[in-house]
Amino acid sequence: MTTFLLVATVILVIAVAVLFLMVLALAREIGRVQVRLGPLGARMMDTGPKVEQVGPSFAGLIDQEGRTVGVGGHRDKPQLLLFTAPSCSTCKSLLPGVRAMARAESDLDVIIISDGTPEEHREFLAGSGIGSELSYIDARDVGIAYQVGTTPYGVILDEHGKIRGKGLCNHMAQVESLLNALETGTPSLQHLHAQAKSGSAA
Repeated sequence: MTTFLLVATVILVIAVAVLFLMVLALAREIGRVQVRLGPLGARMMDTGPKVEQVGPSFAGLIDQEGRTVGVGGHRDKPQLLLFTAPSCSTCKSLLPGVRAMARAESDLDVIIISDGTPEEHREFLAGSGIGSELSYIDARDVGIAYQVGTTPYGVILDEHGKIRGKGLCNHMAQVESLLNALETGTPSLQHLHAQAKSGSAA
């Protein structure tokens, strides 16, 4: 009986060691894939104002707190414009992360731009948890000016109102990639891959 238990223990120890080595090998392969793919960025569409162009500007918009809000133009801080819709479930799933980002990034103005009926906006805001940390505005004209065809869609503007990055934002990693675009000057995943290809070709 003692011999059986000893043999079983040895076999289990060997099995655990093999599994540990397999996990390490898998983690290494995942790391290699991530390096090849590059950072996960917002998927840029080919419509609307281009990156490095000055985006359309709007003044006199009113947010959920009754504050007057401007979009674009010269200002003290960069702006993150997140285009949403009250019926968009993906947009709702982003809200906790977007609220946290707005609270953490004191040098960034976060504006959620939506389109819908007053009742839809009331229902959306009632379950959103949005406070004064960001602005929520009903501004269909802004979405039309930026030619937003689907939501959620993000646009990052610098202090001079220039578009530094934009794209579909189905999760927070893609929203955060717009901040990276502002900091690094690489506006999208497509641009990063294009730079890598041109570098390898040279």
